[in-house]
Amino acid sequence: MKLASILCGLSLTFAATAASAEVVETRADGFKLESRVQIGTGDRELVWSELVGIGDWWSDSHTYSGDASNISITPEAGGCWCEIWPGGQIEHGRIILAWPERGILRAEAPLGPLQAQAVNAVLTWEIRSRGQGEGLEIVQTFEVNGGTAATAQAAPLVDMVMTEGLDRFRRYMASGDPEGELDDE
Repeated sequence: MKLASILCGLSLTFAATAASAEVVETRADGFKLESRVQIGTGDRELVWSELVGIGDWWSDSHTYSGDASNISITPEAGGCWCEIWPGGQIEHGRIILAWPERGILRAEAPLGPLQAQAVNAVLTWEIRSRGQGEGLEIVQTFEVNGGTAATAQAAPLVDMVMTEGLDRFRRYMASGDPEGELDDE
């Protein structure tokens, strides 16, 4: 199975712009990624509730079961970011910070093939205000430490999968469909 296919990661109309992504840093033992999307709504509570509803917007092709609706996040410290289907289950991550008031969700999440490595992987989603009347921005950071040179070399592919996930969330927020076409494209 290709690395990209097993990596998991995340009726209202809102203005939104495409995801910007960057491999911020690569090291001999890991990497740091950052992606951002703009969400036209200023309703942080709505964005939070949709973000933690990951099974509605994540890609089926980046799951173990082939069906993203099998993925859920329990947004509380110690909560599971799990995928459960008949015949199998996996913990993609463990929630280490859930702070809806501040719009921060953080998980220890050695996604996909990173689980087979002795790495520390931390994924953070932060919902930030873009200013009065400017809507919100989601900043996604993913930092992986303790791997090998092969781990570091995987950074661009992992970045592609994680950025795709965040862009699917943006599309979902804008159109209700994570694969929907948007006006800005």
